[in-house]
Amino acid sequence: MIKKTIIYMSLFILLSGCATKIGGDFFFDHMDQLEQALDHPKWEQITLQADQLKSIYEDNKWKLQLLGDEGEYERLNESINNIIAAAKEEDTTNVRMELATARSLITDIYSL
Repeated sequence: MIKKTIIYMSLFILLSGCATKIGGDFFFDHMDQLEQALDHPKWEQITLQADQLKSIYEDNKWKLQLLGDEGEYERLNESINNIIAAAKEEDTTNVRMELATARSLITDIYSL
């Protein structure tokens, strides 16, 4: 009886841990903020947020290297650099396009 209870509790704990999305939330949250900032552009703030996105990438690069292939995380790096360049040029369209590209790449990397 106790053995079955322990097995059921272990299974419950294991399955409840699978209910939440794993990884990438810090990227998605920051990109959502950046996208919202584009609705009423203050370009200094957008450029700062783009630089922060690059910092998040650098801090989590080792995870991305473990989860994705080299092409994915290198394209993500390129896309983030394009976001920074477009923000400096105050180009809303290119920032939005690169955000969509980066979001797609992060989704691909974190999908198992």
